[in-house]
Amino acid sequence: MNDMSHYFYITPDEYNQAQKNGVDPENLNRRVRLLGWKKDKAINTPLRKITDHKYWADVAEKNGITYYTFTSRINVYGWSEERAATEPLQDFGSMREAGTDAIRKIPRIVLMLAEQNKLKYHTVRMRIKKGWGLYEAATVPVATHSEAGKIGKQKTIDLYGDWNRFSFGAKRA
Repeated sequence: MNDMSHYFYITPDEYNQAQKNGVDPENLNRRVRLLGWKKDKAINTPLRKITDHKYWADVAEKNGITYYTFTSRINVYGWSEERAATEPLQDFGSMREAGTDAIRKIPRIVLMLAEQNKLKYHTVRMRIKKGWGLYEAATVPVATHSEAGKIGKQKTIDLYGDWNRFSFGAKRA
């Protein structure tokens, strides 16, 4: 069993070493005894610099950005103070559109092109699923029933030969 009874005892030499690294005794105690840091890490990790965001926080508030949003932009997203304070908030609609565009499989411009050509979304989607190119799927008009029948007839003849044997049951020789 690993005896760790001495682990929370901080020697005067360790306090001095921490002081040289910029860690005061109060913070060293907090790190080791309350936060459970290892002594080496607690002694050698310098304290974070506290920055005064007051000026930019005031600018952010004047721009309608809450302090929480301002600090999140800096701490979570890594933005500069100026950008965090001045870049406007997105409205819900633009956030929704950006999210939709991020997961969209068919680009918006292709759908707009299809709409101009009076093609339904389902038609374009199925054409792409069947291997059509994006531009072709959005621009080729829908075949009439007559055209579709002629295309089907030609493919059947190409695959099986005589068309009439399906209709009239012609016997093979």
